[in-house]
Amino acid sequence: MEGTVTNSMSEIVSALNTGITSETLFGTVADLMPWVITLTIASLGLYFLRKLVKGAAKGKVRF
Repeated sequence: MEGTVTNSMSEIVSALNTGITSETLFGTVADLMPWVITLTIASLGLYFLRKLVKGAAKGKVRF
């Protein structure tokens, strides 16, 4: 293994603290929220549709 590790844990933590700010974190979350909402609605729609189709075959439908 060539080379030595020269960074201490405190240097790594300080590099992460300067690279990840609340502004960048919440900016990324804000960009992802439309996808999360869309996927949640689509998943719930598919869940209820499967339940409706399964219940209709047996003559009963429940939500």
